[in-house]
Amino acid sequence: MPVETRRILLVNCDPGIKEMIQLCLETIPNCKVIIVNSNIEAIERASARQISAILLDLDEISADLSWSEIIKDLKQNQFTNSIPLILLTHTPQAKEIVKLQQAKGIKAIAKSFNLLSLASQLSVLLGWN
Repeated sequence: MPVETRRILLVNCDPGIKEMIQLCLETIPNCKVIIVNSNIEAIERASARQISAILLDLDEISADLSWSEIIKDLKQNQFTNSIPLILLTHTPQAKEIVKLQQAKGIKAIAKSFNLLSLASQLSVLLGWN
């Protein structure tokens, strides 16, 4: 029986580390990382493909939609509302993020993460361990 590929959508990630994050996350068994550079593209890709999780970098600026708009759009879209959403941010304790975590089951990873442990941290958050 073939094992299902886990697809992680990496959105608006810091250009200096996105390839390193991709390499680290692809150490998760049967995992493929898809990188997109805009919030609109993220919604389109998440709606059109079977995505296992979305990793959204809140600290990178995107001219098309604010981070709160993309979260709202992802959670209201029938094709994306059940996809786990994990926020990468320097400020995971910001009031808005804490409210989102409590209200919508969204999780956050502080940007001071260790690249070597990111895959295991993400696996734990998603229950993939």
